[in-house]
Amino acid sequence: AVIGRDISELKNTQEKLFKAKEKAEESNQLKTEFFNNMSHEVRTPMNAILGFSQFLESPDLNDVKRKQYVNIIKQSGNQLLRIIDDILEISSLETKQVKTIDKEICLNDLLLEKFSIFEIKAKENKIPLYLNKGLTDAESAIITDPIKLNKILDNLLENALKFTNSGFIEFGYKIQNSDIELYVKDTGIGIKPESQEIIFERFSQEEKSLSRNFGGLGLGLSIAKENTELLGGKITLQSEKEKGSVFFVTIPYKRANTIIEQNILDNEIDSKQEKHTILIAEDEEVNYLYIEILLEKSKLNIEILHAKNGEEAVEVCKENANIELVFMDLKMPIMTGFEAAKQIKVFRPNLTIIALTAYSTNIEKEQALSAGCNAFISKPIDKESLYEILYESLAIKE
Repeated sequence: AVIGRDISELKNTQEKLFKAKEKAEESNQLKTEFFNNMSHEVRTPMNAILGFSQFLESPDLNDVKRKQYVNIIKQSGNQLLRIIDDILEISSLETKQVKTIDKEICLNDLLLEKFSIFEIKAKENKIPLYLNKGLTDAESAIITDPIKLNKILDNLLENALKFTNSGFIEFGYKIQNSDIELYVKDTGIGIKPESQEIIFERFSQEEKSLSRNFGGLGLGLSIAKENTELLGGKITLQSEKEKGSVFFVTIPYKRANTIIEQNILDNEIDSKQEKHTILIAEDEEVNYLYIEILLEKSKLNIEILHAKNGEEAVEVCKENANIELVFMDLKMPIMTGFEAAKQIKVFRPNLTIIALTAYSTNIEKEQALSAGCNAFISKPIDKESLYEILYESLAIKE
């Protein structure tokens, strides 16, 4: 009896080892396919950027063609940026470097913003897009991490657009017990039952042919799932092959106590004629020029000062007590932005410093905040994000 039990246990152990080996081999195979696919996904937009950049050098290029080529370069750049963001995001999630930063937001406003962005894309695909809001604006004032929620919705809506060739796409939310149940519904290609169990796993796509036919790295749904869990929620789906899918994201309904401002920019109109002095600490001339142009286009009365390294930034702040805002690149020669921010805060503790960072991990962002930076903008710099921080920061009086 003892020998029989030992043999049985040995068989169970062998079966477990065999299954573990199979899973490891499957995981390695998925990663290999992912990296091969990534090479293709990166090279495709890069080819367009380099190729059409060369075409722009042609002296006999007319304005119509020039505009067309610039748009192709811009779209390809955004495509490449999304790929890089997804890879960095999954890396941060894997190493547990991601934390939530809760804020008071108007959920209806966030969804309307999503609608305005994705409606343009849906019209290009000739697919109607519908939005269903489950609460009044006042009731939709909630506490959550808007960046995480945006990423979740972006991935689900991008997914719906990618796989829907006819019919419609609808998204919205309703209150379910003490939770908010958001959903994205499409009439796309659907997902077969056996694939629904693995669709949220990293590097997974329902079929290998999907990456060839539709593009993508197979990270979007995994990122959506892990961000949903960070918000204390869960993600599920209902799907039928060739009929479409519905993705449900359930997060806690935390009501905000204060009334949320509808638009920060609207509240700053009165201050537009007041002169503001801003320092840009940036060693790369191209980056400095880009920020300078954005600030000039802001319609504010701005005097711009420039420092090319951290040491200069400290000296300029000492010599100009009227500086209200600093855009600080973190990686500069002679003295880093981290050290410069730390030194500036000694004699100007209330000065607003915005970190300009190409870093994407929470560790670097936390280091920037610890050094004295009030907020950060990731590179490449998004115009709307810069303007939002600009107006919000200038409303803070020392």
